Amino acid sequence: MAKTLRSLLFGLLALAVQGKAVYSLWQPPGGVDPLLVFFLWQTLAALATALFVSAILPPHYRRARGGAFLHVFVICLFLPVAGLLLFLSLILVALLFPTPPDDIPIEAVEVPQFATYLVSRVTHGTGARLRARLENLRAPAGDRVAALVAMQSLPSRISSGLLHDLLSDPIEEIRLLAYGIVDGTEKEIMQKIFVARAQLERSADAVERGLASARLAELYWELIYQHLVQGEVYRYTLEQVESFAKQALAQGQEAAVMCYLLGRCALLRGAPEPAEEFFRRAQALRFPADRLAPWLAEVAFLKRDYDRIPPLLDTLNKATAVPFLQPIVRYWSQ
Repeated sequence: MAKTLRSLLFGLLALAVQGKAVYSLWQPPGGVDPLLVFFLWQTLAALATALFVSAILPPHYRRARGGAFLHVFVICLFLPVAGLLLFLSLILVALLFPTPPDDIPIEAVEVPQFATYLVSRVTHGTGARLRARLENLRAPAGDRVAALVAMQSLPSRISSGLLHDLLSDPIEEIRLLAYGIVDGTEKEIMQKIFVARAQLERSADAVERGLASARLAELYWELIYQHLVQGEVYRYTLEQVESFAKQALAQGQEAAVMCYLLGRCALLRGAPEPAEEFFRRAQALRFPADRLAPWLAEVAFLKRDYDRIPPLLDTLNKATAVPFLQPIVRYWSQ
């Protein structure tokens, strides 16, 4: 309490002496230089202000109280009135906006060490790392071959585009290995297609024909989805997907999936109207909405109906959306 009263006394004294210094300029005493009188009163005002500020300093500033006292004294001495107003405003700001208490305890922790044995377990970004190694033509051939072998563990949809590019690689070993991987994946799907065609020919009723047709539509779509066909073969494969999907629908089999595939085929042909019709039918048949939303948004974009895109993409969870969709969702959500 006594400390508070002392600080308040110094503050009032600083205001009073500063006022007396200003008053001495307006009403100078006779026979004495008015500037000398003002300087004496200003010195007392600066001294009182320095004592006031030093008395109310926070505890963590009191170690440098001598430097703070001198700093305040010099500023108030050479900045009459302005110096006092400056420090009063700083005190007022500190009172109105106090520092929030820090309730979180601070403790020292050990510096973490890099766990080298965990590097082999990191799987995220594998495709990008392998692609970088394969596209680096200056890298040793053995390193690129090893990266190509490791790429076989990735889904064909991710690796097939790069594998097709590697068919023209300057290193023969890489060309042959890339061709072998692409050819092996394509032959595996074609073998399943031959089996499904045989089942279709042997089918005795509409149910079996519908199931076989749906299976063939999905297998031909797999060739497109994994980027295993190009040019005329691509167009032929697209026709086969549409043909077998319509046959499956005619037999009442896999209706939602077949409508979805027909919608995707219509988009690939650049026909948004029939694509939207098929997607709406798939939606009515309870096809997963999160898988339909991006394609309905693409239909709206192709039809230049941009106002429909944000509501469609809002149905997707930004956190769980596939990585290549997340930038699109963020853009249209702004």
